[in-house]
Amino acid sequence: MKASLQRTYLISRVTFLEAVRQRFFAFLIVLGATMVLSSLSFRFLDFGHGELKFIADFGFGGMFLFGSVLGVVMTAQLFFSEMDNRTALTLLAKPLSRTEFLLGKFFGAWAVLAVFLGVLSLLLGGVMWWREQAILVQAEQRGLLPGVFSASGMFAYALLQWLRLGVVIAIVLTISSIARTFLFAVIVGALAVVAGQLQWIAQDVLLKPTESLTYKAFLWTSSRLLPNLQQFNIGDALVLEPASVPADAIPWVVASGVFYMAAYLVLAAFIFRRREI
Repeated sequence: MKASLQRTYLISRVTFLEAVRQRFFAFLIVLGATMVLSSLSFRFLDFGHGELKFIADFGFGGMFLFGSVLGVVMTAQLFFSEMDNRTALTLLAKPLSRTEFLLGKFFGAWAVLAVFLGVLSLLLGGVMWWREQAILVQAEQRGLLPGVFSASGMFAYALLQWLRLGVVIAIVLTISSIARTFLFAVIVGALAVVAGQLQWIAQDVLLKPTESLTYKAFLWTSSRLLPNLQQFNIGDALVLEPASVPADAIPWVVASGVFYMAAYLVLAAFIFRRREI
């Protein structure tokens, strides 16, 4: 067991170092940071509580957008680079199982996204704290009730986004285990992310009252093959109104994310074991 963990750690470490050296990673961090900072240029559109909410929405949107792009493209690229360069054959010829190889790729990519989200979260948190100080003065002069920035809420939101992007990586690894080309894995992976974002709409449309138990079971199962990625969007409440978040909301979201992440990794390992390299 210890040897297996060591092998998985070594693969994840090499994967992490390989990913952070890529220009694509640096480019997306700069792009995400630029989007967060650019929210200050539009702050005249809202005042008081609305300004903080606008900055938060702008920053959260950038974090997920660029994080998803990084998760899909980077994961598929790291996987197929091993296949195309035939280095996977060399690695798997040693006492390294395919499951350890796949888990190493997952944890390496997930660690990269932790760095990505950590940088953007610190930057967004700094911007919101700075604007909060100015808003408090303005609100006191105008007799308004300003929004209050919660650093702990920002930390909790960043962790939830890390979990959400972990689910995205697991889905892309599952698709990559089936796919034969990098482009196919990226396209299908991106479509899966979009479908996960719109999954709640499908539930509302499909799960209508019906007398057929079979139809209910079919719709319930089919609508949950992909995770509902929208359930992770509780950033406004966590960062600006943490007291309004139900006590069971975060544990439920975490449990759902861990379940889907583990399920897709198990499926990816099952498929990859039977893949010809």
